Amino acid sequence: MQEHNRIGVIDIGSNSVHLVVAIYHEENGYFSVIDDAKVNVRLGEGMTRTGRLDPERMDVGVNTMKIYRRMIDAYQLDQVIATATAAVRKAENGDEFVRRVKEEADIDINVIPGEQEAMYDYLGVVNTIDIKDGLLMDIGGGSTELVLIQNREKKAGVSLPFGAVDLAEKFNLTDKPKKSDLEKLHVFLEGAFSQYPLLAEAKDYPVIGVGGTIRNMGRIHRRMTDYPLEIAQNYRMSRKDVKTVCEKTAAMDYQERKNIKGLSKARADIFIGASQAVMEIMGAIDSDQLIISKAGLRDGLLYESIGYGEGDLIPEVFEYSLVNTARQLDVNCIHAYQVYRISRKLFNELAPIHGLPLSRTLDKSLRTAAMLHDSGIKIQYSNHQLHSFYLILNAGINGLTHKEMLIAAFSALNHRTGKKVQVDAEYARMLTKQDLNIIDVFSSILQIAEYLDRDMDGVVRDVNCVISDDAVTLNVLSQEHSVFTDMILDECGKKFNRVFKHTLNLENEIVK
Repeated sequence: MQEHNRIGVIDIGSNSVHLVVAIYHEENGYFSVIDDAKVNVRLGEGMTRTGRLDPERMDVGVNTMKIYRRMIDAYQLDQVIATATAAVRKAENGDEFVRRVKEEADIDINVIPGEQEAMYDYLGVVNTIDIKDGLLMDIGGGSTELVLIQNREKKAGVSLPFGAVDLAEKFNLTDKPKKSDLEKLHVFLEGAFSQYPLLAEAKDYPVIGVGGTIRNMGRIHRRMTDYPLEIAQNYRMSRKDVKTVCEKTAAMDYQERKNIKGLSKARADIFIGASQAVMEIMGAIDSDQLIISKAGLRDGLLYESIGYGEGDLIPEVFEYSLVNTARQLDVNCIHAYQVYRISRKLFNELAPIHGLPLSRTLDKSLRTAAMLHDSGIKIQYSNHQLHSFYLILNAGINGLTHKEMLIAAFSALNHRTGKKVQVDAEYARMLTKQDLNIIDVFSSILQIAEYLDRDMDGVVRDVNCVISDDAVTLNVLSQEHSVFTDMILDECGKKFNRVFKHTLNLENEIVK
């Protein structure tokens, strides 16, 4: 068996054509995406009127696939999975496009039915977002997929034969919409959605949004609110937030929308109908939360190809993603896990002082900070904690909320200094006073834990703390003596005293 497999996934949609390239490491079951190309082909443009792929759009699509063929050869891919969805599926001349791509680009296209498209959306979402129940909505260019998710299982799914391009053309929404056209759109969407019983079972569930329109909604909202993180995955909006974006964009004409911060110019003419559909579906199930997923069909195809298909999901999204990230960044995972193990024990031992329960949320932040505290060495050792901060925020770790990610990043950033946590003004509004206290606690115990495994040989077997009124005695049980353990009081004592208001003492016991 070869050590790795190079996989290409091509998603031929009604609006755009994507190529994702990933390397799958078979020896440990992890993968990394090394390229993600996108061309706005608009293959489905005009199909509402003609029912056929426009010859000019088809030429652009074929030429795009010929470019992707060259990329496939350059990357020397072992496997290529090419799928086409609504535009090719619905077009009278869809077979002609498939034939031309085979003849001119030597790529075999699998035209998948809507129900299968919904299934791949589901695989992409549940393998990347830590959620049990929700209604998945993927509004593409030519179709809309809805999937009911309960306890991470796909309970029901449906593909509706309209998408962003269809709605824009059918209801004259490419420029500034008339009130009457918006009313007609509302009646149409209300009638379309009311036909499906799965919506009744999704009452009060969050809507998990997939696709370019929904990612653009999130980006517009982040620009409107000066949100400090440019992270699409797991970004959350209330129904009021969604309504604000919809009303703002619907009041503008095409040229004005092209200048909205956060909205892709290529989507300015097809955004209104699709965004209104999101608001309509949230109202239909009385949902007050839109969770944006960066993953969808392409990711589902990729996960299935490496063994994480329906019935074989990634069992723990956060853990898989964190370890995958650590491996990509060449982290010494044995050392990192030892730092986490010691940090977790110290956190629990010191609970009578700091008063914080180790909830799942806090544990995820602590584990992320511990596993990736040295990840910045991948860039440069000097001041690597600065690089670790950046990497934790931008590595795309699934299963973390943005706040959990930020707490982990600041904990890693501050674990090598005794100074009080300093938070840039742009991040300050995301963190409460208690969050800053958590970062202080985490960074202090991370500093101690790192010194206890500074020689990276795992000799420390256990730690426990004896707490008195004004002091903490740290008992270290190790297989042999380490000079780094002796340095803890000098290097970590001052910060410990500031954070915990107790003097740190140390006792080292050698155990065999």
